[in-house]
Amino acid sequence: MNIIFCGVILFFIAFLCQIIIWKIHIPERQTKALVVLFFCILTIGLLSLVIISHFYTITNWPVPRTSSDYLHITLLFTSLTLAYMITYSAIEVDSPSLLIILKISDKGTQGLDRKELEETMNDALLIMPRITDLLTDKMAYLEGDQYKLTRKGKIVAKIFIIYRKILNTGKGG
Repeated sequence: MNIIFCGVILFFIAFLCQIIIWKIHIPERQTKALVVLFFCILTIGLLSLVIISHFYTITNWPVPRTSSDYLHITLLFTSLTLAYMITYSAIEVDSPSLLIILKISDKGTQGLDRKELEETMNDALLIMPRITDLLTDKMAYLEGDQYKLTRKGKIVAKIFIIYRKILNTGKGG
């Protein structure tokens, strides 16, 4: 019980810190900022728990007692953080499907004309923000008129290629 309690509390502290920081200034490289922020909170939290556990060794407070407890808290926190980061990447930039649904919803019961949808859903709205993200995250770079993957981009691409092969899925979204 104390493992779950401590892991979830540390995660929510990190989440609240993210909200506060994002209200002040949204970082340019948001995913990297999330990783740094959340794992700094984990480190500070674990150190705080070590200190607190020395003061409450006699009581029944829900503090970790063994190195195994700290490992489990770290695993829980890391799992929650990775799951959150995957979810966050989906809301960081609007997905094409979400943009289409919102566009149709804005028109209400009258519906959205097919031609209007095709005119508004263009490369500037759907493709360029993603290319900008790749450049910002240093997964790709522009050389002349050609986009090329960096080493980091090639690694990410290979991971997805292998994952898709394992799942036996073809190309597509």
